Amino acid sequence: MSNTNFKPTPAASPGGARRAMEPGMNKRSSQRLRRLIACALPAALAVGALSMAAAPAQAQLAVDGPGLPSSVTPTPGESLWNIVSSAAIPTPVGFNSKNSQLRGYVMAFGGGTESVFSLGELNPSFGGTNLAPYISVSGGNYSLIDPNPGASGRDVSNLTQLVIGWAPAAAGPGGQSTAVTLSGLTNSAGSYDITALENLPSVQVSAGGGAYTGAPLFNFVNTSQPGSVTSQIVEFTATDGYVVTYSLAELDPAFGGSLNNILAYASTGSDFPADAIARTLSPNDSKHGRWVSNLNSVVVELASPAPVPGAGILSLGFLILLGLSARTGDIGAALRRLWA
Repeated sequence: MSNTNFKPTPAASPGGARRAMEPGMNKRSSQRLRRLIACALPAALAVGALSMAAAPAQAQLAVDGPGLPSSVTPTPGESLWNIVSSAAIPTPVGFNSKNSQLRGYVMAFGGGTESVFSLGELNPSFGGTNLAPYISVSGGNYSLIDPNPGASGRDVSNLTQLVIGWAPAAAGPGGQSTAVTLSGLTNSAGSYDITALENLPSVQVSAGGGAYTGAPLFNFVNTSQPGSVTSQIVEFTATDGYVVTYSLAELDPAFGGSLNNILAYASTGSDFPADAIARTLSPNDSKHGRWVSNLNSVVVELASPAPVPGAGILSLGFLILLGLSARTGDIGAALRRLWA
């Protein structure tokens, strides 16, 4: 039986179906896009911030020494002397304060190594080195470079810190010296009078208008620790308490040093040996600030930061505190007893 009211529905064309769905699809797609942007934007900003953080400004180089800032940002090629030249080496009242900076030295640390330079060898006013040690910058890291021939063993890669140290001020016995005492990290410790000095292997050096005869300083000190030359210093003290520090490396030909730095005991000049037994002599020092006349003592030792005044007293107090706390079992009670 046929249904005369039935009318077949025309088949919808594919294009018509797409057109019927487009308004809803556009709305939903727009909403999804907005949600995606809302989620992705913070992440993109965070990635950008991390990218900026991954490329920080050049790191600072730590510096420790009187009269110096706690850190610096060296420029490529900046000389080591330019960084440490304002170091103020202290001298206690009553001691010889002449050229006090010549008692000082700078220790360069980095990459598990240490290299010491005396302030005198860096200072152009006292001869300096022919080519100034400088700071190299590469990939955000610092290195200390000594460009003098044969001195590459003094270089410090991955340089992280510069520390100023100095030889202690000395009282000195006064008068003219009759012997030079050598002590410390040396294989030749002892007292040397003029006869003993004359028996040492010698060289002749022309400087300051005279011709001098003496033993090369490096040979004279004869370090007992040849494996740590770049970490050692030599302190020369006169009878009047005048003190000058050399780095051992600046005297060692294996590190670019010169054997013309001598312990002179004879001269054709008119001013020597009238000033007693011997003097140090550095031909490059036209001001003669590192020429220590009336030489009384020579000490070879490892470089170290200068002691903090009162540190010994503080350490003693701490030991007492530990002893009291051990007896009472109460560090607070120990503190009260210590300061009572």
